[in-house]
Amino acid sequence: MPEFENTVNLKEDINKLEGLLATKEIEIATLRDKLSKYEAAANGANDGLWDWDFENKVAFVSRPWKTMLGIDEDEVIDHNGLVSWEHLLHPDDKESAINVFRDYIEGRIDTYREKFRLKHTDGTYRWILSKAKVIYDAKGKPVRISGSHTDITEQKKAADALKKSEEKYRNLFENSLVAMFRTHALSGEVVEANDKFWDLLGVPRAQKGKIRFDIFAEEKEKRRVLKILEDHGAVDNLELQIRTFTNELIWVSFSAVLYEDEKIIECVLKDITQTKENLLELQKVNFELDSFVYHASHDLRSPLRSILGLIDLYRLETDTKIKEECIEKIEGSVNRLDDLVVELLSISRNDRVNDPHIPINLMVEINNSISSYYNATNTTGLEVITKVLQPVPFKSDLTRVRIILNNLISNAIKYRNFHKDRAFIRIEATVNAESAVLKVEDNGEGIAESKLPHIFDMFYRATEKSEGSGLGLYIVRKVAEKLDAEINVQSEELEGTEFTITIPNTK
Repeated sequence: MPEFENTVNLKEDINKLEGLLATKEIEIATLRDKLSKYEAAANGANDGLWDWDFENKVAFVSRPWKTMLGIDEDEVIDHNGLVSWEHLLHPDDKESAINVFRDYIEGRIDTYREKFRLKHTDGTYRWILSKAKVIYDAKGKPVRISGSHTDITEQKKAADALKKSEEKYRNLFENSLVAMFRTHALSGEVVEANDKFWDLLGVPRAQKGKIRFDIFAEEKEKRRVLKILEDHGAVDNLELQIRTFTNELIWVSFSAVLYEDEKIIECVLKDITQTKENLLELQKVNFELDSFVYHASHDLRSPLRSILGLIDLYRLETDTKIKEECIEKIEGSVNRLDDLVVELLSISRNDRVNDPHIPINLMVEINNSISSYYNATNTTGLEVITKVLQPVPFKSDLTRVRIILNNLISNAIKYRNFHKDRAFIRIEATVNAESAVLKVEDNGEGIAESKLPHIFDMFYRATEKSEGSGLGLYIVRKVAEKLDAEINVQSEELEGTEFTITIPNTK
């Protein structure tokens, strides 16, 4: 019957629908279970997970995603996910972050990995590392995107602090007032150095870079430094001499640290050449001062004791002739004492006083000096030759020039050789715009070769015949130093001596 068949068919259709409904409920339950597990996994993760369904305009974010921004976990994020994301972006990052996101979705870039700042509910911003993967349909249309957010604020702060620290170190390294460099412990190759290092060692600008040259003045010094580094790992303020690129020797304070793993030595050099020279000069001055006190006191007491002895003799003596001899000898002692005092005053004045430089007529000064000493000793048969060429004015310190002329001319006269048929002294002066060259030559007693290095020392007497204090040539040297003059001496015993003084013309 038709009605029965229709009823049967209807029941079969109902059974089929009920079967399909049961299957769908199972699928839905399975999906709900998977979703529950995904959400549980997402909420338990350290990273914030997110998902955006483009077709249904549904956005999902995990609990950690909210937590890292201070958002309450029960707060609902709107379903148009991009709007909320844009709203949280730092103004300086917004344009770049959105452009990169869209470029990835639209296939203009292959991967998505971006750093930007998102606003926290407390008003601060957190640095976020965002990674994502987009899903396309069969037609190549993007349908959804899933990704993660990692809070990298602390790492970013640490990285920024490290960068600033490195920049500060680099700035200190490059602009340091001391030389700094790094070198391979084994090869000696300079791998890095600041400008002060290159300048200190005189390396030409074109040759800066990875170079290798031994800075140590002596091999034993190098071995000593390496041994200290090997034993202690560091060297601190070691004073030594090093060799510059032009083979000049300079004094430095050397500090270094050895990094054993890298086989790298970091070194700091401080130029102490001037300090060292000052120290050596101070030691020399102290030595001269000790010598001065000893010899000056002796040379001052010697004529005084002689005078006292002669006075006692004068009082006891009745012979008029002997009394006259005592007076002459007393006068000689007084003159020697006076000469010594004058020389000591010259030394003191030379160190303290700087007279203005004035025009000097060398012919006049040479003649005056000759006249002062020519009649003071036995000059019988002594020939004096002078030659002055002064086509341009000569300016200098007149007092100091006179001291030089007086000492050199008086010595030439005093130490003439009385056994030669022709005894002479020759005095020459040649002036140009740069300097005046004075020459005082004699064929007198001369100076032994062994004594030449010491003739400018304080209280040094080159001959036993000398009745002077031994200060004359010392004074000449000190005065010449004040004038920036150069002294050259050539002498041969029993043949004669020639002094050449080159004095700058301050005209």
